[in-house]
Order: sequence, then C-alpha cells, then structure tokens
Amino acid sequence: MKNLRNTFTLLVATFILITSCSISDDGDFDPIVDTFTPPTAAAFKAMQEDAFNNLKQNASFNAEDGITFESEAGVMLTIWGNCLSLNGDPVTGQVDLEFVEVFDRGNMLTTNATTVGKDENDEMGQLISGGEFHIKAFQNGEELTLDCGMMISVPVDITGGEVPGMGPFVGEIDDDGNLVWLPQNTEFWVGEHQGSQAYNAFIENFGWFNCDVFIADPDPKTEIQISVPQGFDNNNSSVYLARVGESSSLAFLYGEFPIGLEAHIIFLSEHEGDFRYAIQTITVEDGQQIVFTLEETNIASIEDLTQIINDLP
Repeated sequence: MKNLRNTFTLLVATFILITSCSISDDGDFDPIVDTFTPPTAAAFKAMQEDAFNNLKQNASFNAEDGITFESEAGVMLTIWGNCLSLNGDPVTGQVDLEFVEVFDRGNMLTTNATTVGKDENDEMGQLISGGEFHIKAFQNGEELTLDCGMMISVPVDITGGEVPGMGPFVGEIDDDGNLVWLPQNTEFWVGEHQGSQAYNAFIENFGWFNCDVFIADPDPKTEIQISVPQGFDNNNSSVYLARVGESSSLAFLYGEFPIGLEAHIIFLSEHEGDFRYAIQTITVEDGQQIVFTLEETNIASIEDLTQIINDLP
C-alpha cells in the first residue's frame, strides 16, 4: 500500500509572509513583514523525543535477584534473576530498568507511538491497543539483552475493558520513522492478576511490545490526500488519523481507509519548543482531500496537546 506519510501534497495552502503596519514619521503606513520560518526536521524529532523521555519510569535492581516492577498505571513486569547479559556474557550486580507505557492517543501522538500493524500478508492495518510498552535494561549506560524472557500483566481496565482477539505484537521502526507492529506467536492470555482481569504475555526481548488487535475495516476504502502549509513536509511534520470513539488507537496515514469512517485528521509539527497542530474532523469520502493552512494551526505544550487529543470524542 502507498504510504501517504511520504506523499504529502505540498500545495501553497497559506502565505509564508505575515504582514502588519506601522506609522512612519511622515504619517504614511509602512508594512512590517515578519518572515515565517518553518521548523527543522531535527527540532520536530526532538519534540517527540522529549515527549517520549517524559514518560520514562526507572528502577534499579540486582541482576542475580531480578525484579517485579509495578508501573504507575498498575502494570506488573517480572524479570527473573540471572537472565541478563552484555555482549554474550552474564551480568551481575546492579542494573537499571527503563520502562515506558502508552495507553492513550494523546501520548501516542506526541511520542509518535502509533498503532499500525502488518498482518500475515504484509498488509498494513490499524490496531486497537491494550497498552504499548518500551522496555530496556542498562548497566553503566550499556544496553543489556534478555536471555530467558520476562512476563508482563496489563490490567484490562486501563483501556476500558477486555477487547476480544487481543494478542502480542512487537514494534519496529521502519525506514520512514514509523513504529510498525508485527504479530507474534508467543504466549499470551487473559486471566486474573491481583484481583482483576489482565492481558498476560511472555516477552522474549527488550524493546517495543504491544497488546493489540486489528480493526476489521469494511470495504469500500479510499486514500486520503493531505495538503500541508508551505514550508512543511514529511520531515518536519506528520499527519495522523484518530478514529472517533476509539481512544486507544492512532494511525499514521499508511494507505486506504473505509469510506464513511468518522475520524479526526491531525497535523503536527514544532514551533519554538512547543507543538504546532491543527485538527479537522471528517467523515471519509471517496477521493478524500484535506487542506491544512498555517492560519488554522495552534501552539501547545506537550502536556496541553496530550490533553487536547485525549479530550477528542
């Protein structure tokens, strides 16, 4: 499928100059021209990295003992003792755990942790998430590997209750910088954990892990063509699709979407250490085209934008 993240239709959607007037000494009006400078790709990437770093939870433990770690949301992670290595050698002594959890589309947006997966036919589709997790372990700043797996238990109440068909996925960053999820055949089950229902999984490696299920989209479908303001492209901005009524899912524009789908289309970039964004709510039509102008964009901090996106219906 065509990856529309790389095919922004770069129309001149707005003027690049913003003008106002001042009064000169002779009483005439002289224009003051402020040149709008689009953000760099590095500045935009740094904003999303800052949002990701803000979600990091940390703990230290002895490698011989392992750890049972409870996250801020109540997720339980178990790493058994004598299961870590560095360059093939067993690790002993104190190690550091780094844990990130993402459940809502606000944090998915600001961190670029979207929910798009590839099925067994290598076709992309949108996912509903029961929790995205990025898990790493370090010793003296060096990244460790996992020798005998780890366990995770994710209370289903965090994402609104059990969703049938949930299963294990691992995430990879593709050549376009998108996080793409791949289904796994590892152990996964729904069962009671500490008095509540939870998604339980055995994870073989550190990195990205997700509890996911594909959304069964009906036909017919259509591509969504996006026009962004002059000065923006797929390096210093991104466009996302959030389905109306689905708070645990967010997609980059990976291909075709069902005609009749109600969705929020979100333009995202950077502005002087904050996010620049715009939102259009649509019902997808055949041959859908959307134009974003600079004038309709707004500026928000990481925290404020996260809340704005989470408040969408």
